Amino acid sequence: MYFRTGRGLAENTLNDTTPITLGMRAKPYLSFDDFNFNGSTLSARHSAMLNNLAASVIQSFNSPGPIEVIRLFGHTDSTGNEKHNLGLGDRRARAVAAALQDKLKAFPGRVKIVVEPSPGETDPRADNKTGEGRARNRRVEVFITTGLVIPTTKKPVVLTVPQLPPESIIRTRPDPIFTTKIPPAPRPRSLQDWLDEQLRGPLSPWIRRRIRDAILTGSCALLEDAFGRAGGTLSEKQKQELRDKCRDVAKRPVR
Repeated sequence: MYFRTGRGLAENTLNDTTPITLGMRAKPYLSFDDFNFNGSTLSARHSAMLNNLAASVIQSFNSPGPIEVIRLFGHTDSTGNEKHNLGLGDRRARAVAAALQDKLKAFPGRVKIVVEPSPGETDPRADNKTGEGRARNRRVEVFITTGLVIPTTKKPVVLTVPQLPPESIIRTRPDPIFTTKIPPAPRPRSLQDWLDEQLRGPLSPWIRRRIRDAILTGSCALLEDAFGRAGGTLSEKQKQELRDKCRDVAKRPVR
């Protein structure tokens, strides 16, 4: 069982700088379950799931929050001895890693795939006393880390200066007169401003805006997809509210 000691975008996101620790359970981004008994070969169903995972990773490369790290944990049911199950869990995770690397070979170095040491049978997600439960426990769990940073607005600190009576102020010389205007502080940039700056070039303003809006829309869709994969259910009204909030955050200045 694993938990994060750092903060992530969602429950299915792990901090790459934080070690995985025994303790509370975190929800995986995806779970390749129902491996054959004592087997580590991917089934046709696994291959279809792998295609969807690779497509999501590639799509994230075009968003402000690309998937940077994928961690794989191989699990087993309670059949067999501990040493055998540890090795079997590792073989299952390595099989998923090899297939995923092949799908992403056109993007070398864009995402790091890590096979973590298998916990064997020690972290069941279902009852090992039933055949269905054992099939669910024969799995490889996928955890992801994204590079998305959502700016937050901090409440300004207001300092109160006590007012002194005029007779207590000692003036030794006349007040200075400032003739040079102090330039205003630069306006804080938002994520939308940053994208506009990066897209400057020979493209027309209309095309630049279309590309910028497509990137922001894809990022918001990634948040919605991650929420669904974590087991959450959103109504159409809640989905629209999530999209509106995501776009609103992109327009706020980063301080």
